[in-house]
Amino acid sequence: MTKSIDAEGGCLCGAIRYRVSGVIEESGYCHCRTCQRQSGAPAVAWFALAPEGFSYLEGAPKTHRASDHAGREFCGDCGSYLVFREDDVSQTLGVNTATLDDPALSPPDFHIYCEDRIAWFNTDDSLPRFDQGRAE
Repeated sequence: MTKSIDAEGGCLCGAIRYRVSGVIEESGYCHCRTCQRQSGAPAVAWFALAPEGFSYLEGAPKTHRASDHAGREFCGDCGSYLVFREDDVSQTLGVNTATLDDPALSPPDFHIYCEDRIAWFNTDDSLPRFDQGRAE
């Protein structure tokens, strides 16, 4: 089943607002150490869509390069982690689900990088789990 979204979101302090619209290509939890450190949480719920389906309405994010192929966009005032943007514009753009005004619009379908899961954290669901990225 194809899921679509047409929604808005933003950072904790309200300095940055964004709009997402289009087909959700995938939606999951990431347990990798980079997401843990970036968010300060044991896992990040995220969804991916085509980059043209995302636009900033207010404010401008700062970008941190945690890898050689993508930047992580966040609010420079409150620190909210908003977006994972690949350098390759043909790739999808990952949006931090919890920053949506209504995070229930994009529930996760799987878990990735479970090999990095913090031992004391587990979600009570039966979603597929992958040690690294999802098998295509």
